[in-house]
Amino acid sequence: MHNLNKLKKLVDENKVNVLGGDIQQGEWQYEGDTLWGPFEQIELHGHVKTVTMHTEESAKNLAHTLGWSVAGAMVLGPAGAIAGLFLGGNRKQVCAMVEMKDGRKFLATMDSKIYQQMLALTLLK
Repeated sequence: MHNLNKLKKLVDENKVNVLGGDIQQGEWQYEGDTLWGPFEQIELHGHVKTVTMHTEESAKNLAHTLGWSVAGAMVLGPAGAIAGLFLGGNRKQVCAMVEMKDGRKFLATMDSKIYQQMLALTLLK
């Protein structure tokens, strides 16, 4: 069960939700500088021209938050449960416009760590 939760968290953090643009709209997986879609893959390494952040917001993962709350309650009682609610499952979601060197553009939401990785790709020649 614990390994399944780790895998689910990893997959959730690797999601890129394309809202519109020149690539297919919907959910993609970001792995190894590549976007994996339902019918295609897009290599980003050396192909990203710009990444521009449009919004950033905190998102709370309910399952992860409840897990921290239960763990806190078991260790520290009611005070631990409250602490677990505040500590668990916080992450930043970013909405960004990505422009490729071939002229394609897309608007997508993603975890802030993916945004930072994509931003680093703009420095590659």
